[in-house]
Amino acid sequence: MNDKSLRNVYPISWITESSEFMEFIERHQSTSEDDLLVADFASGEYDRVPTYFTRELPNVIKSSTKARRFVAYCTDIHSLRLDSLYRKLEEEGSLSQVRVVQAALETMDISAKLVSENFDYVSNNPDIVNWLDDLLIGKQCFPPECFDIGILNNDVIGYMHEYYTEYSNAEKGLQKVYKLIRNDGLLIVTMPCLQYKIDNISVLEKIGFTYLGGLDITPSTGEKTILEKNVPLDVLSNLGHYTFFIFVKA
Repeated sequence: MNDKSLRNVYPISWITESSEFMEFIERHQSTSEDDLLVADFASGEYDRVPTYFTRELPNVIKSSTKARRFVAYCTDIHSLRLDSLYRKLEEEGSLSQVRVVQAALETMDISAKLVSENFDYVSNNPDIVNWLDDLLIGKQCFPPECFDIGILNNDVIGYMHEYYTEYSNAEKGLQKVYKLIRNDGLLIVTMPCLQYKIDNISVLEKIGFTYLGGLDITPSTGEKTILEKNVPLDVLSNLGHYTFFIFVKA
């Protein structure tokens, strides 16, 4: 897949334009043989994030050592969304490296269950099982500091604060996101303020994350604008742009 097609199919592929992200990936490719674990928090039925990380990103990484395998964990509380996601991943042949997990952000350290078909698939293919799969099956929860990278895609933070306030506790949910990312791990927030004008940087720094930087990109031209910490909210996620922030758990 050429670069233009990749960007169109997987908008999140623009994160490779971030030096902070690429330095993190290249550094951690050579420090462990364990799977590199990615959490797509509140994924819904959107399959492009896990598919990009497990199938496309490894092709752009240049490493002199054996590359670590990426495994993505997609979490959502809604069973119908997860069923739809599972079908897409099954059709794509991605099940060896993607897990579909029913879990609410606020309680995923207490209750997190593989959907039944995914449970059967993992159980019947022991060669793909890693330490987190074993724990997830055995204890049905996510342990502290289990993920190398977390994703909050398409302004999940805005939805949590403005739309889902009757059904969720945004601060508690984000605290659990923080808890599950390992020290020195990354959190990627895409399309901040897409519909709701929430200061993602302030919210996440209050939780404990440190802002590393971000980019606003015009996909039609590839023009990039570096986003400083004090970026005005009204310049974020404009029509025809792709925007993301990167944080680290220091």
